[in-house]
Amino acid sequence: MAQRPIRLCFLIRSLDSGGAERQLTELVTRLDKSRFDVSVLTFYPGGLFWDAIEQAPGVRLACLGKTGRWDVARFSARLVARLRRLRPDVVHGYMEVANEFAWLGGRASGARVVWGLRASNRDPASYDWPLRASLYVSARLSRLVDLAISNSHAGLEHHVRQHGFRCRRAVVVPNGIDTDRFRPRPEARQRVRQVWGVNDSEFLIGLAARLDPKKDHQTFLEAMVRLAADHPQLRVACIGNDPSAAGRYVAGSRFAGLLGARVRWEPVRRDMEHVLPGLDALVMSSACGEGFPNVVGEAMAAEVPCIVTDVGDAAALLADAQRTVPPRDPERLRLACERLLGQSADERGRLGANDRRRIVEHFGTARLVERTTTLLHDLACA
Repeated sequence: MAQRPIRLCFLIRSLDSGGAERQLTELVTRLDKSRFDVSVLTFYPGGLFWDAIEQAPGVRLACLGKTGRWDVARFSARLVARLRRLRPDVVHGYMEVANEFAWLGGRASGARVVWGLRASNRDPASYDWPLRASLYVSARLSRLVDLAISNSHAGLEHHVRQHGFRCRRAVVVPNGIDTDRFRPRPEARQRVRQVWGVNDSEFLIGLAARLDPKKDHQTFLEAMVRLAADHPQLRVACIGNDPSAAGRYVAGSRFAGLLGARVRWEPVRRDMEHVLPGLDALVMSSACGEGFPNVVGEAMAAEVPCIVTDVGDAAALLADAQRTVPPRDPERLRLACERLLGQSADERGRLGANDRRRIVEHFGTARLVERTTTLLHDLACA
């Protein structure tokens, strides 16, 4: 008799724009459906990746309709009832809060429980008390979890040292980058630069991140102001912003004001594979909170040279000390950007080609799926 597929249920807060949400989408759409019966449950409806998962063959998607932060008891009852109907072998939470509910639902339905750990070097003091309480509870529950999967070594170390996590088993599975989607696209490069009014003689540096203090737009913009003083060909793009929030930020930021028309503010884009090739360089200026920065891997796959702060596993991903700088250091960031700007187009081309080769060899989606498949299969069948 043929063995039935392993029933696997993922739980995540929402499918809005974000690295974890993208990685979940990459994973569930590529898992072998002859081996896994896949369900995805969300707290809240909609989001950037909802359609992609909803339309994926062999994946069931449902929203549990959480009404807000304090909807705990009724939401828990709905979750448990749904899981008891699905009878999963494994419940896999994605990020904090979803992880705790995954433990509750998994234990109530008799499933093995997996937690997904996604962030690193966060300061708990910067959170409101409910989230701090959630982290405290998570640390205690972590001893009862069957497996924790972190997307970065820095993230796993942070959860152990900073928050006191003590999981029975914890492993690192780096994110997977779709190297067919993210690749050099000369025609897209010309198109996006034409739309943005950037000519071939200008040097376009981009930051692709939401307006969040941990992404540290302030350090990035200060570095760009200093760089612009000696390089009139510099242009800047900030991508991934809520338009109204970007407007308030521009109005309140001295550095954004100093750049004036040389900085462009773009909203969240669904077509980043066509936007990234338009850049001459991508900067990740995050001060904290990163695990495995997807956008850096995506830019590398598109042969766009990157400069990163040494946060999370960004330095290990890039593997180039000259393009890695300390966080919150605008002068070191300026110098790294100036070094890249001073290289010839051929030199930057070779740099980009080497970066893509590194992503293809070590961080493709196939490796993500292969590693996760082995872990979940072995756990379910143990």
